[in-house]
Amino acid sequence: MNKPTKAFKAFGPDWKCRDMQFKVGETYTHDGDPVICESGFHSCENPLDVLNYYDLTASKFAEVEASGKIVKHSEDSKIASVSITIKAELSLSAFIGASVKWLIGN
Repeated sequence: MNKPTKAFKAFGPDWKCRDMQFKVGETYTHDGDPVICESGFHSCENPLDVLNYYDLTASKFAEVEASGKIVKHSEDSKIASVSITIKAELSLSAFIGASVKWLIGN
């Protein structure tokens, strides 16, 4: 089991991702092993990588905590985890700020 990881996730405008409804403050658990692009809960350690999967102007953004078993994508900072907690909604300006912070800190 990996240590909890701070990450970023986007959702549709209705807080859905792949037909699953999410809510800020809630924790979700996946039965089975996470597999990149197939199963588990997906998020990105680098907020800018979220934009590879979601539109900047038509999405909701959140800071999340990925935990349990975590696997990493080989092409960017995308991860898949067994558990995810939706920590806080990020406004577009907060998402951009988190992206700048990531770029400066890494």
